[in-house]
Amino acid sequence: MEKSVKELSSSMRFIICVLICFASGCASVQTPGYISRIDHPYEKKFYASFEKVTSSFMYVLKTKGWIIDSESDPSIYERDDRYDNNGYQNLLIITDARKHFLHLNSAHLNVFVHSLGNICDVEIRYESDTHVVKQFSSARNDQIVQGILDAVEQDING
Repeated sequence: MEKSVKELSSSMRFIICVLICFASGCASVQTPGYISRIDHPYEKKFYASFEKVTSSFMYVLKTKGWIIDSESDPSIYERDDRYDNNGYQNLLIITDARKHFLHLNSAHLNVFVHSLGNICDVEIRYESDTHVVKQFSSARNDQIVQGILDAVEQDING
């Protein structure tokens, strides 16, 4: 009887430790490449077809040195009214991380395209991580993102 109580208390301690880890975020799952919603993403509206806007982004990102890691449906990662089969076409383009300065700094992008007819709402999320002693993260780089948006607009308007 005493042995079974000790085994029970040992297994209860293990279960409690696991629950504490989950509750504290130690066991959270990171989705590679996906950047969660941030306070100030870059947004722009393009008056062109979904196909034209997405192909233009693919072209501009490649010419600016970004490697496309994947393309997927954004509803896999987050909820939005535009994902509820209401006529919108949606695409998430995830770039591979670009390494800078001895691989101590890396950056990547998420490009969300939401299209209804010939109007596309585009949202770009930027994330940069610096790995020195402590990891620092930034969600803004106006020069890089504005350069991409300007190049896409120029490509669309020809």
